Amino acid sequence: MSPGGHSPRVAVVVPTYNERENVQEFRRRLGPVLASMGGGVSVLFVDDNSPDGTGAEIRRMAAEDPTFSLLEREGKRGLGTAYLDGFGLVLKARPDVVVQMDADLQHPPEILPTLVAKAASGEADVAVASRHVKGGSFKGLNWRRRAISRGASWLSRTVLGLGVKDTTTGFKALRREAVECLLAHPPRSSGFIFQVESLYVLKGHGFKMVEVPFTFEERAKGASKMGAGEMWGFFVGVLSIRFRRY
Repeated sequence: MSPGGHSPRVAVVVPTYNERENVQEFRRRLGPVLASMGGGVSVLFVDDNSPDGTGAEIRRMAAEDPTFSLLEREGKRGLGTAYLDGFGLVLKARPDVVVQMDADLQHPPEILPTLVAKAASGEADVAVASRHVKGGSFKGLNWRRRAISRGASWLSRTVLGLGVKDTTTGFKALRREAVECLLAHPPRSSGFIFQVESLYVLKGHGFKMVEVPFTFEERAKGASKMGAGEMWGFFVGVLSIRFRRY
């Protein structure tokens, strides 16, 4: 419940690129979760012209269920701008809480109500789904992937002074005011490091964050978007964020 006692209005923003194999299963698992939240939830996919037909699959989904909508963009323009474009669109409906998550099912839809409740109740401005707090874990990922995740979070937490243990997670619930802050002071990173920079911006503007444990599973279908170039850009990007002004 929100502080006013009503069920919060929630907008979920889901960036996609070549996720055609996952979006219907994502919808199937999300359905009971949305029903348990009592309505008032919308889901916006932001697709960067996926060559595998993800956009067409989402259009069919949206035609069957008005809960879902699609923002299609030309070309692959990056994760950060996908979120910012999605945030700008969903804020027109004045939601209480905005959720950001992936469609690859590594972010379990089942913990969505917990994240939303943390933000809607005023307990936090940003509820961060975390793999690195007690109760959080990985499933199916090899030691290398786990080490990269922990190392990336340690580096960004140490260099930037962030107060959360999982700084690279893309699964968060944000109060509307926090999203408005990100649009007013937009992170400059377009890739994976957007997750870190957005936390840095919000911390700098005094927003309170809490972490909610979850289990991050290896994707069953589709390919990871995290490559060697993205990781190198991450380490360079953390150092550059330290000296930016917002």
